[in-house]
Amino acid sequence: MEEQLNNQPKEPVNQVESVKVENSSPEQAAPQNSAPQAEAQPVELPEVDNRPPRPFLYRYRGVILGILAVIALVCPAGDLDIVPFLIFVNIFIISVYLRVKARCCIGEHTRGSSQDAPVLVTWGAYGRMRHPLYVSNMAIGVSLIVLHFGLSPFVIPFVAILFAVGFRLAKLDDRYLEMRYGDEWKLWAMHTPAFIPREIHVPGPRRSGKEAILADMATWVSLALMVGLVLFRKVDFLIWA
Repeated sequence: MEEQLNNQPKEPVNQVESVKVENSSPEQAAPQNSAPQAEAQPVELPEVDNRPPRPFLYRYRGVILGILAVIALVCPAGDLDIVPFLIFVNIFIISVYLRVKARCCIGEHTRGSSQDAPVLVTWGAYGRMRHPLYVSNMAIGVSLIVLHFGLSPFVIPFVAILFAVGFRLAKLDDRYLEMRYGDEWKLWAMHTPAFIPREIHVPGPRRSGKEAILADMATWVSLALMVGLVLFRKVDFLIWA
């Protein structure tokens, strides 16, 4: 048997080599290019802000209110009566408390040229009214105006301008949120007044009062400066009166 195996005719060497060449893949048979291939480099495009631009009043609300405050301080101060002072103190405390409660529910301020609201906040202070920040701002403004002018006729035009700006800003916010959130905003607005708080508590995520105050530090510094200027003008008026 071993002899039969050893005596089997062998295939020619060149025939075996031809079979190996035929069985090789085209990639192996083709000559390889030794030149290095250029790697595609990723192109970094500049980021595009697709958020809608804020209206003029929204973008320059701080400047407009600042000009209004300067004009009020230039006007002569009124007498320091006990009634205006008590009105100022009570309105000021309530408005500051409302602002802190509102800032516990929302994120950081966006003071750029674009408007954004990644989450529709409908809990906490925003479960009682749609615009607690604007209400607090207008209340703080009224308290400062009453402290500076007393109960003089100068109060009327300044309060009217302040309310007109606040109501218009609130309207712009409503329009933007309705465009972005549609039926979700409409359902919230249907059951939540714009400026008058309702007696209902809506639970939701919020941060502590300390965190809200620290996040709004720029506003508190500006407010402290404004109060200081009003008091300085009041003292100056009493000295020279």
